Amino acid sequence: MIVKIEAEIIGSFLIEQDMMVKHQPYEITIRFEQDSARFLISISKRELNYSAYIPKIKADNKKSKRIEIPPEDFFQEQIKILQHLESFGAIDKNIERIDWQNCLIEWIPENEEEGIFLNLRKYQRKLNYDLNKTTLSKDWLFNTIIHRRQLENLVLPFAFFREGANFFHKFQYQNAFINFYLMLEGVFSNGLYWKNKIIENDFKKSDIMNTSILQSINYLQQIGGKHYNWLNQTCKAYNKNVDIEGVIHILVEQRGCLSHFSLASPNNQKDPFADRDYESLAYLTMIICRNASIKLRLEPFKKK
Repeated sequence: MIVKIEAEIIGSFLIEQDMMVKHQPYEITIRFEQDSARFLISISKRELNYSAYIPKIKADNKKSKRIEIPPEDFFQEQIKILQHLESFGAIDKNIERIDWQNCLIEWIPENEEEGIFLNLRKYQRKLNYDLNKTTLSKDWLFNTIIHRRQLENLVLPFAFFREGANFFHKFQYQNAFINFYLMLEGVFSNGLYWKNKIIENDFKKSDIMNTSILQSINYLQQIGGKHYNWLNQTCKAYNKNVDIEGVIHILVEQRGCLSHFSLASPNNQKDPFADRDYESLAYLTMIICRNASIKLRLEPFKKK
């Protein structure tokens, strides 16, 4: 049984012809697909003991059946090869990225017997956010423009939120968090000192920051699920309670970790291949920013 992983290569480069190289036990090809006008890279490997690596039909009950995709760890080495080529290709060949997160997985039988065991021959991993469309109304346009002078100090902080949201919906959670954090830091810190303790104290002094964090904790608690579980576990790891002080400590500590990189100390630092690990951190910080944005917009209109 041949297992093939295929992904799009995006960047400013050309190839003279389709190519193939062998690096045992892998066969690596790069080709240009005429129909979609895309460059594709595939990594194939022969699996002799393939039983654990093929899709299987599972019966939930007598009437309902589903196809179960094998765990992704069976092709992690191929993903690491794609990441290797992506990093070196960025320096050498203007490769922007290899879309390994949305790769196609194909099982190719080499004989009739192997084909009998296959219930599914191709599977496309597709990460995407289905955002609900909102209505951009005339009232919103008028109200946003008419209050421009009172709120112009928020244009730059909200630009960091925009950057963060765009990164978040591209599954680039580390960059998303950093931009969400910069919005909060820009508004709620005094900007004179950058030591963690000083920034934490600045955050704690802000009623808007504190209220926004408390609202966000309550929201996560109400909906439950992975994000609140992550918050609980992370607070325990830092010996903090799930409260305003605990969240502020996590935000400031994680900002420090994600602002550094060292081959000599690979733990607690930015890793472009580990974005999945930071989804909950980015999500928490995003909703804090959203809650804070509402209050910040009302501030100039409060009666003194």
